Amino acid sequence: MKHLALTTLTIAGILAGSAAAAVADDTPVAKPAEKPPVSVPNNPALLNSSLLAAHTQVVGDWVVVHAGGNGFATVTCPSGQVPTGGGGQTSAFKIFFTDSYANGSAWVVRGTNTNTVDESIRATAVCTTP
Repeated sequence: MKHLALTTLTIAGILAGSAAAAVADDTPVAKPAEKPPVSVPNNPALLNSSLLAAHTQVVGDWVVVHAGGNGFATVTCPSGQVPTGGGGQTSAFKIFFTDSYANGSAWVVRGTNTNTVDESIRATAVCTTP
């Protein structure tokens, strides 16, 4: 029994020493293969301007959200355009957005007012011709 215990302790010591040696080893680790660089022109004039659509940012009106309530604010893109992104603004720290999404030619934000007084939200959208 004594022999088995000493053998176990010896093996445990060897394994611990191996682990410490692996941690302390200064052998450099091989870097993963690097991806080839991507060339992007710095001058927009070098791009084919016929492929670039104009983008318009539109800002909606402020909408009051009553204390402890929820409210929606919507902004609509100009005729013939659709939103490609959007968001909104709040009037205070105690009102926050719970939703922000495109709906047809409009952008919608939903705000939750956790304040004890009325606050406001408004939607903004980035629009383009499809």
